[in-house]
Amino acid sequence: MNTSKTILLTGGRAPATLELARLFGAAGHRVLVAESAQLHLCSRSRFVDRAYQVPSPREKSANYISALCRIMETERVQLLIPTCEEIFYVAQGRDRLQAYGEVLTEGIDVLRSLHDKWLFGKLAQDAGANVPHTVLCRSQEEMREALQRASGPVVLKPVYSRFAAHVRIVADPVAAMKKRLPEPSADQPWLVQAFIEGRQLCSYAVAHQGRLSLYADYETSYTAGQGASIYFAYANHPEVKHFVSRFVERHGFSGQIAFDLIESKQGELFVIECNPRLTSGIHLFKDQSGVANAFFHSSKEPIVPQEKKSPAMLGMAMLIYGLAGIRSGSQLKRWGKDFFAARDALLTSDDPWPFVAQFGMLADLAKQSIRTGMSMIECSTQDIEWNGESSPKAEKAAPEKGSEST
Repeated sequence: MNTSKTILLTGGRAPATLELARLFGAAGHRVLVAESAQLHLCSRSRFVDRAYQVPSPREKSANYISALCRIMETERVQLLIPTCEEIFYVAQGRDRLQAYGEVLTEGIDVLRSLHDKWLFGKLAQDAGANVPHTVLCRSQEEMREALQRASGPVVLKPVYSRFAAHVRIVADPVAAMKKRLPEPSADQPWLVQAFIEGRQLCSYAVAHQGRLSLYADYETSYTAGQGASIYFAYANHPEVKHFVSRFVERHGFSGQIAFDLIESKQGELFVIECNPRLTSGIHLFKDQSGVANAFFHSSKEPIVPQEKKSPAMLGMAMLIYGLAGIRSGSQLKRWGKDFFAARDALLTSDDPWPFVAQFGMLADLAKQSIRTGMSMIECSTQDIEWNGESSPKAEKAAPEKGSEST
């Protein structure tokens, strides 16, 4: 009996998507990729049967969904898995896409409530989680009021953002009021959130109707900039797993879901943000049997990473960002130990070309960065990012002035 399926992945630029393509391909499935960027990692992978270039989800949303429909119909796709932030556009077109095959995502209303950092904080609290004291600001005046009332260090961040690209950590809120502040608006609010010092953790999971089928968590020890993790070692944190299980069960969630958390120095766990999509946690499952099945259905117990497996890393990022963050000899020693203990997520002996392709991608991002004045990380998502556009329901649900979450 042939159990092979045709899988369509979007977001072929991401190392995590490449890892997923390799997992599906190794399991005997036919993998297709749809990506708006001309240069991307998955186009060079031997595990990808065909890569399609499609319109930008952000700039040509309707054309993007039409292109995915054509691919699904022509290639007889059985499962579409969005992986990066284009998932929000896929969710908006989910009803059209489901006429051609299964689509692994919730609808846009659910994803909006998870991507919006203010709305998600409320959902996390309702699920019994600790959330840092947070104030929603829709003007500089409201932000100044929040800073004036702050009793300690705070974090400033947009309600919609990714990779902590615009996050500011403010040690002295009163002094910060004398400097140039962000300009929140009703359409693009910001948060003033109490800063929690401690161990940063991330989780990644796949769920079906509220039951986990795949789960991993890891500590954020090295990052590109302030946010994106580039080193992944399984932490096996029971309290994190308990929260994730409780959250997806409470909401009957189906799809991929990831959380950012902080364990304070006092051992208290705080839930910070949610990413309802694929994240780098998938790198912890390299070559692990049964992982592909977790995307089709749930099981009695979720698949978790093998305890003795080596950590994974993005090698180039570790060299660029990891070394740049070193401030002492002891940090350099630790970096060296971690670097040589981990495998490069892009470099494998049976699929070497994506590793080579990354250099062309980096060069292209560098050119975009110089031309636009944005960081390379910001350039990597500018054509797929979603900041709540065309969401009148979100405007109607906006809280009253001065709303806070504790």
